[in-house]
Amino acid sequence: MFALISRQHSFLCRVAACLTLAALSSCANPIAVNPIRKVMPKLEEKQYVTYDGDRLGYNKWLPEKEEPQTVIIGVHGISGHSGDYDNFAKYLLKNSKSTALYAAETRGQGLDPKVERRGDIRRVKEWYKDLYTFTQLVRKVHPKAKVIWFGESMGSLIVVNAYTNAPRGMPKPDALIVSSPIIDVQAKLAPWKILAVRISTFLMPTLRISLESLSNGERAVVTQDDIHEEQAAKNAWYIPRYTLRLLLKLGDLAEIMPRQAEAVDCPILVLHGGKDIFTSEDSVKNFYEHLPETTPKARKYYPRSYHLLMYDAHRQTIFKDTVDWIKKLK
Repeated sequence: MFALISRQHSFLCRVAACLTLAALSSCANPIAVNPIRKVMPKLEEKQYVTYDGDRLGYNKWLPEKEEPQTVIIGVHGISGHSGDYDNFAKYLLKNSKSTALYAAETRGQGLDPKVERRGDIRRVKEWYKDLYTFTQLVRKVHPKAKVIWFGESMGSLIVVNAYTNAPRGMPKPDALIVSSPIIDVQAKLAPWKILAVRISTFLMPTLRISLESLSNGERAVVTQDDIHEEQAAKNAWYIPRYTLRLLLKLGDLAEIMPRQAEAVDCPILVLHGGKDIFTSEDSVKNFYEHLPETTPKARKYYPRSYHLLMYDAHRQTIFKDTVDWIKKLK
């Protein structure tokens, strides 16, 4: 028995000695590790370097003769791109000559330079960080201008949730505009589909499906003379299928929109069309009513308008209402 204990003790001593030598050796010759890459975000002519070193494209529309007093930063919707703001930007250049508009491509959407990432997002915070980084870069160019975030459709989810989840040290925008906000996604889906998506996302998060496969047989009419899938399929930025995790994350963001509204304390304008197939008037009203009484707010409702208000037949009226609201902020 004592011999066995002695052998075990001897073995443990040898192991301890080896570990000690290894530790001393590692002190003398430290293991090489890859240094953390420091990223310096910057605004280039047609792209910007975001917080993690990736490059994303953007468009800008600037007044010709004067430094802008207001800068709008647009966040486009799903299956969209930064050029969706072109109609509104042209209106601004003619009718609000002290206003500039910047709009960036959204990570995971159709003009993301990383093709393999299109139709997917790992974490929604990546969207927030991109938006705050882009905003910070634009502020450096126009340090005296008011900054307004303008989110359309899916973009409304990003701007509202980004506003209420600001990274430490990042200044928030001076105001928000949300156009055709997505709020009641789950109300549009059969309960079994919601359950199926959640289970499938847990098992296969990167499995891809089309948006149309989730519909209840409704054709997504988004303007007076356009069908969503027919219009979208013609575009270079069209994404036929999205990962389950992206769609589920969007659904979850939409569900918490009323709760997030309670934390909005800057001026906000809500735009909505009566023929919007994605969100009902009652849901938009519910979101609006959750905004604090102390928050300067306005809601514009267009009974004959559809989902894509910047392409809508009544867009001139919508643009005028938006510009009039912006002017009152000054």
